[in-house]
Amino acid sequence: MSRRRPDRPKKGLRTSEDAFRRPILEALVEWGGRAEISKVLDLVEKKMQGILNDYDRRSLPSDPKTIRWRNTAQWCRNTMAREGPLKSDAPRGIREISERGRKALQEGKVSRCPCSWIPRP
Repeated sequence: MSRRRPDRPKKGLRTSEDAFRRPILEALVEWGGRAEISKVLDLVEKKMQGILNDYDRRSLPSDPKTIRWRNTAQWCRNTMAREGPLKSDAPRGIREISERGRKALQEGKVSRCPCSWIPRP
């Protein structure tokens, strides 16, 4: 018997969190390294035009005001802030790329951890 929550999407329906990593970092660089999240997400949407599907564009059942892909992108942002490509101490509502994130983008190493581009303290 499956213990999956009924409101959870079937695997593969929504675009994965990892797919947002590069577009978020690129958007931040295009905004000069730091920008309001709404501006970042607007640019991410343009960058992912051919990737986002109808399911991604639907609202969340738990919050009809929130579009699924934007929620996924926010989770990706949280993960990257924890891992280091984004600064975790940016002011509320602002996203900022770190030097680690710039280096990862330049080297084409923006995949999810564990990965070689994240130096260990």
